[in-house]
Amino acid sequence: MSFILFLFLAYWMPTIIALVRHTPSALGIAAVNFFGFLIVPWWLALVWALASDNRPHVVIIENGRVVR
Repeated sequence: MSFILFLFLAYWMPTIIALVRHTPSALGIAAVNFFGFLIVPWWLALVWALASDNRPHVVIIENGRVVR
């Protein structure tokens, strides 16, 4: 039973990583990960989940001008 749980968690690892990191593209990663049984989409989803930028973007507007 624990082996099946391990396989399940390993299969959904990219989606779990995306959800834990609060990435804005978590739904897209989950969609690609859904076809992970084809191996290549699983690796693509894993790289996407690890490479996504989850830092908040701060935009300051001063006198009508955007300052970053």
